[in-house]
Amino acid sequence: MRCSYALFLQNLYSFNNNALYINGRQATKQQLVPMIADARQQLQGQLSMAVDRKIWGYAERCAESLGDLQKNNRALCLMKDVAYEIADRTPTKG
Repeated sequence: MRCSYALFLQNLYSFNNNALYINGRQATKQQLVPMIADARQQLQGQLSMAVDRKIWGYAERCAESLGDLQKNNRALCLMKDVAYEIADRTPTKG
């Protein structure tokens, strides 16, 4: 399984150095939103699994990664965009 958080960090560092290109064009902040949403959902799932299995060290690392992801998300001013992205992915009942 690939680590969405590591992929996001790699792309974030490239973005910060103006070296991230998507489809032949320089990437914008908005193109990072799906990557952040993937990473957040994966980390939250791993944290939940670790707590259920009582693997406290792993749960702590997942929580630290989530905190770091939130810090990066806040610095990019994409909090609302990521929330909308996750809401769009969530299936509704009805």
